[in-house]
Amino acid sequence: MLKIYDLRDKPKYIEEVAILTQKQWGQKDLLKDEFELKVKNKILKIKSDFKKANYCKLILLDDDELIGFISIFPTDGEERTDLSPWYATMYVKKRYRGKGYSKILNNAILAEARKRNISKLYLKTDLENYYEKFGAKFLEVLSNGEKLYYIDILTNRISIIGGSGSGKSTLANILSNELNIPAIHLDSINYNANWVEIDKNKRDAIISSKANEERWIIDGNYNKTLKERLDKADLIIWLDYSTVAHLKGVCKRIFKNYNKEKPDIPGCKERIDFTFLRYVVTYNKRKRPKVLELLKNIPDEKILRFKRQKDLNKWLKRYYTHSKNILDYIK
Repeated sequence: MLKIYDLRDKPKYIEEVAILTQKQWGQKDLLKDEFELKVKNKILKIKSDFKKANYCKLILLDDDELIGFISIFPTDGEERTDLSPWYATMYVKKRYRGKGYSKILNNAILAEARKRNISKLYLKTDLENYYEKFGAKFLEVLSNGEKLYYIDILTNRISIIGGSGSGKSTLANILSNELNIPAIHLDSINYNANWVEIDKNKRDAIISSKANEERWIIDGNYNKTLKERLDKADLIIWLDYSTVAHLKGVCKRIFKNYNKEKPDIPGCKERIDFTFLRYVVTYNKRKRPKVLELLKNIPDEKILRFKRQKDLNKWLKRYYTHSKNILDYIK
């Protein structure tokens, strides 16, 4: 089965990637000992580069067979070192070329760039009319004769899903501020003042209308319209926490804000009742399987899944905001 992996999670393929990289882009006509030394150095460099924020190398496997790989580099070569990061080392083994695997790798690296809050990637190539099909736009010819391109990474629609107490609304507001994209809280659509629910058909029609807009960050589940939003999203953030984590989140929220108006649901004060608690306790057993079923039909590279809030915080701090005050809200 075809699947994309981060090479750091599949270290047994590092040597093969290093060998193929040396053969494709390295110095030719080396003696055996020289070639092996070059490969050894590339292996060490790959492992070292894993620590860099603007570096990743994705591999495409068919079961255990390596099909190809692609990377994001902080820099690429000696020219235009002022530009960063770079789309690099698109490679597919010869026997697999012409079968659409390069498109799979391209889509995967663009999705990875979205997860890292990268809005533009640069690339250089001596190929004619190849990367244009992936959205590359010409900038200039470099002194070595290669052409310099850039690819805009558009992240206009983000869907945030997960159980109650996972911090979906807070995360939506953080990303809205960072990306200047409107945040849409589905609970604010579902409820009028004093927690009066609107007609479900009317609610679903409003949600579908919102999902058709060009730019949004939507937090909430509402399974009847969820598939539509997942299909349209550029990025899906799944806060897939344990039931205990959900309960802790709900308790912290209620303790801090009980009987205060919720900012994302005007006219509704923070409350707690048995029906809501039962929903929280049974969410992972009753609702999560339906979400999981829908996500099976979504490309893996489009999904960013967090099992713990501290991992979400690390991601935010690394790629989005360095404000500890903002992060405190979702600890």
